[in-house]
Amino acid sequence: MNISILRLVSYALATAVLGIIFSAYFAPELTVAITNQVWALCGW
Repeated sequence: MNISILRLVSYALATAVLGIIFSAYFAPELTVAITNQVWALCGW
């Protein structure tokens, strides 16, 4: 099994992003709160 570290990190990152996206369906209030915090920190 010859898998590079970069590919392994890419798979882990993609899995984490998908997990966050799918978990947003189960906690919409938390998603709204995080989005509002990001908007506040970016200054938009």
